[in-house]
Amino acid sequence: MRKKIAITLMSVGVIFVGFAMGLLIYNNYESRKAQESSELLIESIRLSIAESELTEEITDPFDEEMVIKEIDGYGYIGYLSIPALQLDLPVMSEWDYGRLKISPCRYYGSTKTDNLVIAAHNYRFHFGYLGHLKIGDTVVFTDMESEKHIYQVTSVEQLMPTDVDKVKDSGDDLILYTCTYGGAKRITVRCSYADE
Repeated sequence: MRKKIAITLMSVGVIFVGFAMGLLIYNNYESRKAQESSELLIESIRLSIAESELTEEITDPFDEEMVIKEIDGYGYIGYLSIPALQLDLPVMSEWDYGRLKISPCRYYGSTKTDNLVIAAHNYRFHFGYLGHLKIGDTVVFTDMESEKHIYQVTSVEQLMPTDVDKVKDSGDDLILYTCTYGGAKRITVRCSYADE
């Protein structure tokens, strides 16, 4: 009897280990795919911004909408640079779970209203190390009009998934947002414009 229980428990253990390994392999595959997409897209976005600089466009200073450029069928609002994590990432104009597999996305707000929230998966090459940022670290968002918005990290915290109201209209100039591994909480990095 004990032998049957031991064999059953070992079999269940082997199944769980196999499942965990499969999940790890799948997550690494998704992360690598996201990294490759981001690397290709960042060059397209930089090229699009450079082309915009060559043409004189008159923009309405009271327009709260960010300029969106379409690349490969998706709208982009610019790119994010996080020097402390050695990241340059494209940022899509809208979010959904399919888009998050490609690049970080605008979750809410705008640079023009000083309440931009950018969400990304916790892939190693997206926001996987977001929790390692420190107060005072620099974050730069370059919009499609080639305007650089330079921020400094003011806090790094973990929120519950239901704390959406603490992210939207929070009074922060920029928030970077991702899941912890396992998805139980959300790593939230709050940023303010850096002093000139």
